[in-house]
Amino acid sequence: MFILGKLKMILILAVVFGAVGFGAWKYYQYTQEQIGIYRENAAKAELAQQASEAAVKAIQKDLVEVQAQYTRVSDDFKVANSRVDKLESKLSEHELGDLAQAKPKLIERIVDKGTKDVLRCYEILTGSPLTEKEIAVTKKSQANTTCSDVANPNYTGPRP
Repeated sequence: MFILGKLKMILILAVVFGAVGFGAWKYYQYTQEQIGIYRENAAKAELAQQASEAAVKAIQKDLVEVQAQYTRVSDDFKVANSRVDKLESKLSEHELGDLAQAKPKLIERIVDKGTKDVLRCYEILTGSPLTEKEIAVTKKSQANTTCSDVANPNYTGPRP
């Protein structure tokens, strides 16, 4: 019986050690699986961080460009505003009402051409490309006298 008791004890110990070994092996597999998941998540996070940094750099670059464009447009607006002031000054020097009554067709033609020129200046300043005809202007009679420096770059005559 003594041998049977020892055999039982060895068998129980073997089962216990086997169960502990099996549990340790399963725990090892589980932790390795978790490590793999964490590694994948870390790689995804790294890619997301790189994409985020690239987006921030692109936004900063775009911001610099927008600021430069704003400065250019602001300067162009100041020039246009000074032209408007000069035009108002010129118009205030003349009695357009009397002249319009005396020669209505002449005033209508002058006002229509001036309006057309001003509208074209605004189109150009807001991004519309120059036409071949505007680029080729070399005479004052062909030039947009409202903004000849913008509308007629090849025109070298007197500027308003």
